[in-house]
Amino acid sequence: MIKSKLLWKVIGLEILIIFWFVVNGTYVSVTHPTTHYLQFLGIVPLAIGIAFYLTKTKKWQHFFSFQQHMSFRTRILFLSPLLLYLLITLIGNKGVHGSSIADLVLILLTQTLVIAFVEEMVFRGFILNLLLAKSYKVAILLSSFLFAFTHSLNMLSGQSVANTIFQILFAFVIGLVLALLIVNGQSIGVTIVFHGLNNFFQFTSPVEANDSLLINYALLLFLSGYAFYLWNRKSTLSVSQHQISS
Repeated sequence: MIKSKLLWKVIGLEILIIFWFVVNGTYVSVTHPTTHYLQFLGIVPLAIGIAFYLTKTKKWQHFFSFQQHMSFRTRILFLSPLLLYLLITLIGNKGVHGSSIADLVLILLTQTLVIAFVEEMVFRGFILNLLLAKSYKVAILLSSFLFAFTHSLNMLSGQSVANTIFQILFAFVIGLVLALLIVNGQSIGVTIVFHGLNNFFQFTSPVEANDSLLINYALLLFLSGYAFYLWNRKSTLSVSQHQISS
């Protein structure tokens, strides 16, 4: 069982991020911003708040350092499925489209330094870190579930139920992969960059979402396989460490 104090901290963080996304949705409904990057202006205060907290508590290194030593070549191979996923996404989306280079850069910065930074710090940073005190399996599954649940808010913006359900499933699997990377000793900086690039490719794609369903299902299967590998790797390491300590 998860202790009540720990559970309330997790619930509080989930409510916090939902609150700010609702605030942002209200801002968009009222102001109707014409540019993409202004559509997420309501999340900026939360991003600044998290950055201030990390600075004040001197926890940047705690979250952004690599906890497991690997050679550069080994790390690239270990993370290569993420690179392959992004490449397939880019090709499947037929590149990126924007009104100008400056517009594309601003979208990329918004998705990486605001949206990805906030979501990764809340789910793969704070929540995952809190739940690891219970067990890494609970931490991975619950943080991924909450990450997926948060994406159900997209229905409030008029997104269809079918698309939302698929997005929730996709978010859960991506959440598993990114949480597993963290418990396998990778830096949260890796998950932030991946998350930001993935969002960037989705928002700048000239292809309609329904036109790339086959690719999306293939990517979901691919990520599921990567998650399975990472889960088994962590389980094997945990057993080995337990045997050594015994």
